[in-house]
Amino acid sequence: MNGSKVETHEQPIQKAMRTGKSVPGYEARIAQADGSSIDVMMSANPLFDESGRVRGAIAALVDVSNHKEAERAQERLLHELQHRVKNILATITALAARMIRSSASMGEFAASFHERLHAMARTHEVLSSHNWGDADLEQLLRATFSPYNSTERQNLVLHGPPFHLDAATAAALGMVFFELASNAAKYGALSVDTGRIEVSWNIAKPGMLSISWKEVGGPAVEEPSRRNFGTTFIQQSLEYELRGSVELNFRPTGLECLLEIPLARTEAFEPLPGYA
Repeated sequence: MNGSKVETHEQPIQKAMRTGKSVPGYEARIAQADGSSIDVMMSANPLFDESGRVRGAIAALVDVSNHKEAERAQERLLHELQHRVKNILATITALAARMIRSSASMGEFAASFHERLHAMARTHEVLSSHNWGDADLEQLLRATFSPYNSTERQNLVLHGPPFHLDAATAAALGMVFFELASNAAKYGALSVDTGRIEVSWNIAKPGMLSISWKEVGGPAVEEPSRRNFGTTFIQQSLEYELRGSVELNFRPTGLECLLEIPLARTEAFEPLPGYA
């Protein structure tokens, strides 16, 4: 079966009658009157009269639509995984190059790089649980936040309706959330027992997902004199990978961050500027 129409004389039962030979394992897709189609496996065998001449043929037909759909789904998944692996390797290479340039020592680089690899692994674990189709936003946040969970108090408060992200958006946002959480653990609300993170999301504008990250109960913060790796990564991820925007406000009461991501965006992977 190659997607083209099969002429009548080449169809299994007619071919068996014409050639006098069996036609085994013939796969085809049959178009139905309602516009749908089914995948079938056919075989045909000629019938002979007493003189050995072909007097007809008999055929067997089996509906294999479920099997073929499973094959196509597997092919799609394999293609998606190949695409994701390529993107993951590109991201890891870019991260390593950028972090080497910004790290004060190999020890600092090794520790930070190790943390980011684990963050990527947690994000991809969420994606793999959904067969790389999409990811639940709340599940992604909880997975990213898991290293900072407190068993004694609730240091992560989430507000928002169920929302599913496509795989590319989830992969990028997972790393953005890690940078925010890591910064909060070092300098912000997660660095003290009284602090917590409040994250909310909604469709504030048509076609635009808004995510608000707010640190509460932590130490007073000041805007850094220069952008560090995490701040640069967040901004470039939103602008270049997600075609969105980010607003960082270093308020005395804690960092507030507003992420806005268009829901209809380009899916093509593009390395961040300066990360090659």
